[in-house]
Amino acid sequence: MQFERTSMSQVSDIERLINNGLTDRAIARSLKCRRSLAASVRSGKVGKEQILSGMLKPTTPVSIRPWVQGIDWEIVERDIRDGHQIKRIWEEAADSSTSHSNFFKYVKVRFGPLLEATITLREFKPGEHCEVDYAGDKIPWVDIATGEIRYAHVFVGILCFSQKIFAHASEDEKKVNWLGSHRKMFEFYRGSARVVVPDNLKNGVVKCHLYDPDLNPDYVEMVSHYGVAVVPARAKRPKDKALVEGAVGILMRYFRFIYRRRTFTSLAEVNQALSEAVNKINAKIHTRFKISREERFTRLEKSTLTPLPIEPFSISDWKKAKIHQDCTVAADQNFYSAPHIHRGREVRVKISGTRIEIFLNLERISWHERVRGKVGERITKAEHLPANARAYHEATPQTLLAQARFSHIELHRLVDELFQVDALANMRRVQGLVRKAYSIIQKHGHQVAAPWLAGAIAQMRRFNRIRVKAFEEFLNAEMKKVSVARAEDRSIERRPGNPMVRGHGTPAPEAENNVPQLRLVPQEGI
Repeated sequence: MQFERTSMSQVSDIERLINNGLTDRAIARSLKCRRSLAASVRSGKVGKEQILSGMLKPTTPVSIRPWVQGIDWEIVERDIRDGHQIKRIWEEAADSSTSHSNFFKYVKVRFGPLLEATITLREFKPGEHCEVDYAGDKIPWVDIATGEIRYAHVFVGILCFSQKIFAHASEDEKKVNWLGSHRKMFEFYRGSARVVVPDNLKNGVVKCHLYDPDLNPDYVEMVSHYGVAVVPARAKRPKDKALVEGAVGILMRYFRFIYRRRTFTSLAEVNQALSEAVNKINAKIHTRFKISREERFTRLEKSTLTPLPIEPFSISDWKKAKIHQDCTVAADQNFYSAPHIHRGREVRVKISGTRIEIFLNLERISWHERVRGKVGERITKAEHLPANARAYHEATPQTLLAQARFSHIELHRLVDELFQVDALANMRRVQGLVRKAYSIIQKHGHQVAAPWLAGAIAQMRRFNRIRVKAFEEFLNAEMKKVSVARAEDRSIERRPGNPMVRGHGTPAPEAENNVPQLRLVPQEGI
C-alpha cells in the first residue's frame, strides 16, 4: 500500500496558490507535486485536519509488502510520539524482517507529519557556540617509576558550526585542569566562540537552575578574560550539548581502535596520541558537509572567532584570610599589607602567577607583586599604615640605634646590620635585644655587663642565631662562667681597717698617740 507524502507546509502552499487563482496543473508544476493532490486539497478531501491526524488515506491501492503486516504499527506510533529513535524501534520491531532503510522509508511515509513535529533543528552561526564535556571513558597509562596504572581524563570541545574537535588529557577533573583545558582549547582554535555550553560539574556550575544558575567564580573570571558567555546545559538534558556528546563517542571509539595494542607510559604520550587522532578526524570528509571539518573551519568559521587577549589567562587560587592588627594578611608564605581601616575583617585573597590581590565584598582593596623564592617576607606599602604608625616606623630605627650604641658597640653594629636588611621586619627583634641589654646593665652595671653582652653577641654571630631567645641563652651562659670562676676562688680577702673583723679594727699606734685618752679617777667616799 502506498501513501501520499504530504506535509503541513505543502498543504498550506497549495491552498495559497489556489486562492491566487492557479489551476491544479500550474500548482503541480510549481510545487513539484501530483495534480491529484492539488485537486484533493481544492475539493477538501486533504487538509490540515487530515495531516494532524497522523496518517493520510491511501490513494493508490497496491500490493502490501509481507513484512508490513507483521508489525504492530500502533506500538510503533506510540514509541515515535515518546521520542524514541527510529533505529531502536526498528531493532526491536522489524530487525529480523526488513532492513533499517526500508523500515525508515515506510515510517517516513506513514508517520511523516509526526516525525516532523518531534524534530527540532539546531542551526548555528559561525563562531557562535562551543560545547565542552569530559569523556566518560578514561585512558589508562602506566607510571614507569612506580608501576602504578593511572587514568587520564579526556576533555573534549567542539565548535558547533564547523564541528572541529579538540581533545586534551589531564590527571583529574579538578579546577586547575578544567580551566587549563579551556585555555588550551582557545589556543588550539586561535580564538574563542561567543558562547560556551558546559556540563553542570562543580568546577563550572556551583548550583544548577533552569534560568539563573550560579557559576563558579573562577570559571566566571576565566570566561570574562576571553570575552565568552557561559550557558550551561540543563540538568539531565544531554541533548542540550548533543554535538559534544557525539564528538566524544566518535573520538573515543576511534582512539580505542587505533591504539588498542599500545601501552602509554605518560600523559604526554596520551596527549600526543589524542592530537593525532583529532587531526585525522578533522581531516576526514564529513558525511553531511561533504568537506572536512578542518576545511569548513578554515573557510567559514576561523575569521569569525573572537581574537585571544594579549596575555593568556593566569590560573589563580583563592583563600580566606583576616587582616591582622599589623595591617597584613598571610598569603603564599609571606605577609602582604592592606589598608589599616580594615584591620580585623575577613577578606578573600587572590593568588595568581604574578600578583597578590585582596578583596573585601567583591571590591579590591589592595594588590602587590607576588614575591617568589622567599618565606616570611613582609611586603608593606606606606599608605596602608595609619599616620602614627608611619611616624613610629620612621622614628624608631634611629632611636633603637642610639640605645644600642649606649648599651655596647657590638650591639650597635648588629642592629645596624639588621636594619640594613629590613628595618620594618627586624623592628620587634631589635626592640627585644635592646630591652634585654638594658635590663642586664641596670642590674649589674655597665662595666660588669659589657663583657657579657660582647660574648653573647659573638656567640649569636658564630651560630648565626640572631634571635632574642638565643641572646638570652648566651647571656645566661656568660653570666654562669663568671659565677663558676668566683666559686673556684675560695680565698678570703681581708680589707684593712674593717671595724667588723677581729684584730683588724685596732687603731694603729701612731693614731693612739694623737688621740687623747680618758682616765678613770677614783672619788673619795665611794
